Amino acid sequence: MNKRIEITKFDYIGQDERGTTAEIVLDRSGKTLSIYRKEGTVFGNHYHEGKEITKNPEKFYLLFGKLKFEYKQVGQNEWSEIILDQPAKVDIYPNVVHRVTALKDSVMLELNSLQEHIDDTLRED
Repeated sequence: MNKRIEITKFDYIGQDERGTTAEIVLDRSGKTLSIYRKEGTVFGNHYHEGKEITKNPEKFYLLFGKLKFEYKQVGQNEWSEIILDQPAKVDIYPNVVHRVTALKDSVMLELNSLQEHIDDTLRED
């Protein structure tokens, strides 16, 4: 069976009336996309073949907010769903269609450049 996604939850190392602090490990260097999505917006609905090293797997960090993350293997009909609360990391493996709904205003990092994203993004017919 192919891997689809992996979720890594990050624990808060500090939390008080000022807010929260979490320690995360960025396991890839290079360009990073900073993404802000408003509550109720839907994005993604595509997959990657893994031609770009930064898309095998795609690394996606939820820094702030809450997301509904839906995914399925290319060519299959059945979707799986997970609700992600901040802070968390998602590794998305090649040939996994994924679409995301912001359940709250959300801030994310995607560990790749815009060009790498463009060069390895496909839509399922």
